[in-house]
Amino acid sequence: MRHSTSCERRLLGLLIGSALAQMAAAPARADSGVGTDTSPGNVLMPGAGLRVPALDPDGIGEASVKRNPTGLLNAQPALAAESADGEGWRWRGQIEGGGLKVGGDRDAAKLLEYRDLDSGLLLGGLRLQGDSADGRNYLDLSAASLGRDDGFATLSTGRYNGWRLKAFYNETPHVFTSGYRSLWNGIGSSRLTLSQLPAGPKAPATAASTDIAIGEAALAAPERTLSLLRQKGGLRLDLPLDESLSLFASFASEKRQGARPFGMVMGGGGGTGGVETAESIDYDTHEVYAGLQWNGERSSANLVMSASLFRNRIDTLTVESPLFLAAANGIASFPEAVFDLPPDNDYFNLKGEFAHAMPEWANARFTGVVSLASSRQDDTLIPMTRSSSATVNGVAGGAWDTLASLSRDSAERRIDSRLYDFALALQPLAALDVKARLRRYETIDKSPQYWACNPLTGQWGRLINDGSGAVFAIPNATAGQNPAGTPATAYDSLLCDLDAIKALGLVPSAGNVNIGAPQYGLKQDNASLAGDWRLGRHRSLNLMLERETVQRENRERKRTWEDRLKAGWVDRDIASGTLRLSGEYARRRGSTYVADPYESFYSSSLGPTPSVSGVNAASWIHTSDLMRKFDLADRDTATLNARYNRALSDTMDLSFAALAREQRYPGSAYGRGGTQQLNSLNADWNWQPTTQTSVSATLGLQRSRMAQAGLQTNACVLGSNYYFYSDGSVSTRATPTAAQTAAGISVIGSSGVVTGDNFEALCGSASDLSPLYPNSRRWTVEQKDDTRSAGFGLHHEFGRYRFEAHYGYVSGRTSTGYSYNAAALGLVTSGAPTDAELAALALIGSGLPDLRYRQHALDFNLVVTHTPKVYSRWLLRHERTRIADWHYDGVAANPTPSNNQQTYLDTGPQSYRATMLGVLIGVMF
Repeated sequence: MRHSTSCERRLLGLLIGSALAQMAAAPARADSGVGTDTSPGNVLMPGAGLRVPALDPDGIGEASVKRNPTGLLNAQPALAAESADGEGWRWRGQIEGGGLKVGGDRDAAKLLEYRDLDSGLLLGGLRLQGDSADGRNYLDLSAASLGRDDGFATLSTGRYNGWRLKAFYNETPHVFTSGYRSLWNGIGSSRLTLSQLPAGPKAPATAASTDIAIGEAALAAPERTLSLLRQKGGLRLDLPLDESLSLFASFASEKRQGARPFGMVMGGGGGTGGVETAESIDYDTHEVYAGLQWNGERSSANLVMSASLFRNRIDTLTVESPLFLAAANGIASFPEAVFDLPPDNDYFNLKGEFAHAMPEWANARFTGVVSLASSRQDDTLIPMTRSSSATVNGVAGGAWDTLASLSRDSAERRIDSRLYDFALALQPLAALDVKARLRRYETIDKSPQYWACNPLTGQWGRLINDGSGAVFAIPNATAGQNPAGTPATAYDSLLCDLDAIKALGLVPSAGNVNIGAPQYGLKQDNASLAGDWRLGRHRSLNLMLERETVQRENRERKRTWEDRLKAGWVDRDIASGTLRLSGEYARRRGSTYVADPYESFYSSSLGPTPSVSGVNAASWIHTSDLMRKFDLADRDTATLNARYNRALSDTMDLSFAALAREQRYPGSAYGRGGTQQLNSLNADWNWQPTTQTSVSATLGLQRSRMAQAGLQTNACVLGSNYYFYSDGSVSTRATPTAAQTAAGISVIGSSGVVTGDNFEALCGSASDLSPLYPNSRRWTVEQKDDTRSAGFGLHHEFGRYRFEAHYGYVSGRTSTGYSYNAAALGLVTSGAPTDAELAALALIGSGLPDLRYRQHALDFNLVVTHTPKVYSRWLLRHERTRIADWHYDGVAANPTPSNNQQTYLDTGPQSYRATMLGVLIGVMF
C-alpha cells in the first residue's frame, strides 16, 4: 500500500507540474533569448556540436524499426559510448577540431545574420561524460565553436534522483546590415562625431549645397557592418530537501553589445530631411529565479520568486548632425541631436501555485495560480535641448536646457499586474473528462500623471528635435475668437494650473498639441468549460466554450467581450491512419466605440472649441469616427485545423497538416477590413528501410492576405464651403476652372458652410461630402504573402562510413496593391499629365514590384571511421539566396534622392552565394 501511494503521489506531481507549467508565465522580461538555452547549437554544429553519430543497431531494444504510441516511426537512438573501466569515476568523451573555409559572398548580412562563418580553425565539438563508480553521480559537459561568436557550452552534474546543477554559456551574433555607409566615427559609443562633414552647417551653406555634400560623403564612405553580439550564461540548481520538499534556483546574465540602424530627423513638424544613423547598444540583463516545490500525497504546491533587471550602459546617445537648418526658437544652429535610449528597468514577480486531487469526488483535480508582478523604471529625463538660448514664442528664461523646464525630472513609471487562475477537472464518467477554468489578469498603472508644461514659464507643449522645432498651445490669435487684447502669454501666468487655464475660457491656437500622457489599465477575465468524451477505443470528441471579457482604461472601448467555441475530433482508425480535426469560431463585440477618447490629453481640452471664420478646426478632430483599431474592433474569426497520419508500410509514414483561418471586421469602414486569411498545407514523408538508413521529405505551402483602408485628410476651415467635383477633387471654389470644365469635370455637391456649431459633426465623420474626410480621398492597401518550402534528408551507414545530406528550399513573395483616386489626392491635375503624374497613376493596383526571397541550402556530412577511436568528419554547405526589395532600388548609386537632405545610408540586403567546407578530426576516449 505504501508503494502504491508513493507512485500515485509521483504521478500526481507530474500531472500537476505539467498543468502549472502551462499556466505559468515566463519569468524573463528583458531577455532577448528566452527559451533558447535548453537546446544549444548553431548552423554548422546543431545538437551540441557532434553530428552524424553511429546509430544503435538494436534501437530501443528491438532490431527492427518500431513506432511510438502515436503511431509514428521512432527516431533511431544513437549508439551509446562505453565508459572506461576503473575503480573511480568512469569517463567517456569525444573531441573534434579542424578548419573551416568559406568562399563566395561571405560578407552578406543574411548569410551572417545569426552565425559566425569566418574561415579558420574550428572546434567542432567536445563531449565529456562521467559516472561515479557507485553509479550515483554524473557529469556531462559539451561545447562547440568555442572562440567564435556563435560558440556554446553546457554542463550538467549531480546525483541521479537527487540534486543537480546545470550551467550554460552561448553567444549569438546578429548582423543587421553589411552595406552601411557611415558618416560618423565612434559607432558603438555614446557619442557619434562626423568624420568629414561639419556639424550644424551655417551660411553661406544652404540646404541645397548641404544635400550635395552629404550625398558625396555617403558615396565616398566605405560599406561596413552593423551588428551586435549576444552573450548569455547561467546556472540552475535543483536541491531536494526531503521526499516531499525541494529547492530550485537559477541565475542568468546576458550582455548585448554593438550597433543597429537608427533614424534621425531634425526640424519642425515631420522634420527637415532624415538620416539613417546608428544606435549604440550596450545592454546587460540579469535574471534571478528561485522557489520551493512541495509534493504531498494528494497536494502539490510551488512558491516562486523571480526578478529581471535590465541595465543600459549608454544612457543617452549624442549624434552630430550634418543637416542644414534655419535658426529657430532663439537657437542659431543645431550641431547635434540627443537621444534618450531605453531606460534601466526592473521586473519582479511572486507566484504561488497549488494543486489538490480528490479522487473520491469524481476524480476531481483542482489547480490554482496567484501571481503578483511589478514593472518599474525611474530613468532621469533629459532636457528638450542643450541650447541655453532657447526662446519659445518670444518668452525667454525657460531654462529649456535643464530639467527644471520639465514638470518632473524622472520617469517614475510603475505598472503592477496580478494574475489569478483556477481550474477544476472532473471525471464524472469513465469516458468523460470535464474541466472548468476561471482566470483574471489585470494591470494597474501607478505612475503619476505627466503634463507637458514648463513650470518656469507656464508654457504648454514641447520643443522637438533638440529645439529645431516646437509644438505649443497658446490662445488663438484669430480676430474675434478670444477677447480683444488677449496676449499670447495668457496661459503662462497661471504656471501650469490646468483648472485655472480652463476657467479662462480661451480658445487655444490648435487642438492637437499633446499636453499629457494617457495611463492605461486592463482587466481581463476568461471563463471556460471543456469536455473530452472518448467514444470507444479509437475515437474521441472534445468541446470547449470560453468567454473573454476585457475592461480598459483610456481606450476607444471601455469593454470588449469575445465568445469562442472550439470542437475537436480524433479518429485513430480511419483508412489505416489517424485523423485529427479541430475547428474554432470566435466572435468579439464591445461597448460603444469612441474613436477619440484622448481629448483630455490634447490642447483642445484647454478651452472652448473655435467659432470664428478663418480658424482651421481640423486639429480639433484627431481621427474619423469611422476609424477602428484592430485590437478593439468587432471581429469574427473562424479556424480549421486538420492533421492526418498514415503508416504506408511497417517502415514508412506519410502525414498531412492543414490550417485555414479567416478573420472579418464587420464594423470597420477604416482600419483593418475585408477578410484576413491565412491558409497553410504541410506534408511529411519518412522512410526507415533499415536501422542504418532513413530518408525524409517535407513540403510546405502558406498563403496569407491582409487588407486595410485609410483616408487622407483634406481641410476644415470655419466659414468655408467645400465643393466636390466629379473627378473626386475638393475645392472651396463653387465653379470649376476652365481646364477642369474642358476636361468634363463638374461640381456634384457641397458641404455647406462650416461653422463652430456644425464642424464636429460635418468634419468628424467620413462621407461623400465631408470637408475633412471625403470618401474620394480614401485609399486601400492589400498585402498578399506566398511562402513555399521543401526539404529532403538522407542518413545512411555503410561499413566505416556514415553519411548525412539535407536540402532545404524556401521561397517567399509579398505583393502589395494600392488603390486611390489620384485626382482627389492632388497627384494629377487636368490637362496633359506630367511624368510625375504618370508615375503616380502607374502605382495604382499592382504598380509596386513584389518583394522576393528565395533560398537553396544544401548540407553534406560524411564521417569516416579510421580506427575505433579516431574518425574524420567532412562538412560541406552551400547556400544560394536571392533577395529583391524595391525599397532599396537606387540607394547605392544615389543616397540623397529627394534634394531635401533625406539620406539613405543602408544599401539594403544583398543576394549571395556562399560555400562552406570544413574538415575535422575527432578522437573518442
